[in-house]
Amino acid sequence: MPSISLKAAITNPMTRRVELYGRLRDAGLGDAVELEVGPKTTAAELLRELARRFGAAKGLLEGSALATESEVLNASALVPASGVLAVLPPVCGG
Repeated sequence: MPSISLKAAITNPMTRRVELYGRLRDAGLGDAVELEVGPKTTAAELLRELARRFGAAKGLLEGSALATESEVLNASALVPASGVLAVLPPVCGG
């Protein structure tokens, strides 16, 4: 599983596993990615770092949300230190 780090200086880093679903899994990163984040990393910062990792396929993340097992995080929410994290792609249908 690929592992990447946020570029900003991280105090007390923690490694978080972020699960990928739907078309995000098909982008070549597998079913999850590990990232090192700090205790004050926001959901938006984590998604930006993940977009850098996706490279040319970063457009696949547009409209996606970061979620825990119990809630969808808003952009300014801090990434929790434990528990499941997942990037949920937008859903289409009717």
